[in-house]
Amino acid sequence: MYLCIDIGGTKTIVALLDSRGKLLHSVKFATLPDYREFYSTLISQIRINFVTSAVKIISVAIPGPVKKDRVLWLGNLPWKDIDIAAQLKTDFDLPVVVENDANLAALAEARLCRGRSLYLTFSTGIGGGVIEDKKIVARYSNFEPGHTEYIYKQQRAEWEDIASGKAIRDYYAKNAEEITDPAAWQDIASRINLGLIPLITSLKPQRIIFGGPIGLALNSYKKPLRAQLKSALSTKTTLPRFQTAKYGHFSVIYGCYFYAKARLAHK
Repeated sequence: MYLCIDIGGTKTIVALLDSRGKLLHSVKFATLPDYREFYSTLISQIRINFVTSAVKIISVAIPGPVKKDRVLWLGNLPWKDIDIAAQLKTDFDLPVVVENDANLAALAEARLCRGRSLYLTFSTGIGGGVIEDKKIVARYSNFEPGHTEYIYKQQRAEWEDIASGKAIRDYYAKNAEEITDPAAWQDIASRINLGLIPLITSLKPQRIIFGGPIGLALNSYKKPLRAQLKSALSTKTTLPRFQTAKYGHFSVIYGCYFYAKARLAHK
């Protein structure tokens, strides 16, 4: 059994998967900004909802950079230098692995793809992961595209403050699935392209996989997105294929599973 924990900027999902990757049970709760309160809630949720006696390993996804299973900082939470792996090891006497959430989602979504894949999640913030030939590219392991600044409507702001799921919801006062106005989707496409254009130019991915609430609504703005890209990019630039995350809102959880399984196999 694999206990997988997806810590997001606003919500956390804990799931139990069997050795074949079948999701057996999951729970969701709010991610509290105070780390001590959050960790206490996490432990309670695990002990109340899961039997851990058959668990082989705990796999944790974090929305920020990670080094040697230690959390360095988080863009949307006031946590710094957190050793959640050591705490979970102490509380459950199990091996624990920690990795960036977008890297794990990318691994789940592109682990069977050839060439280079770019995964982008448009949720509370904007995260990204790069997979090449079925592996997380070490050079981009702490890839944080959402924190790059751009000029939008004559103001400088981070990409995630312009195009994340939260930014779109705040601006339109609607969730992605509630937006029906074509003009709104034209605007959303232009917001996304602010960051997409330099990423395509520098990374040259064969495919881009879109996740998060805005990413999963790709079909609503795919045409204007591609049209705007064709106008902005050099005619010599090949546009990558666009696709939505096949695991949907559980991309990170499945990434936790595949990553943990690989780490156990290499011990």
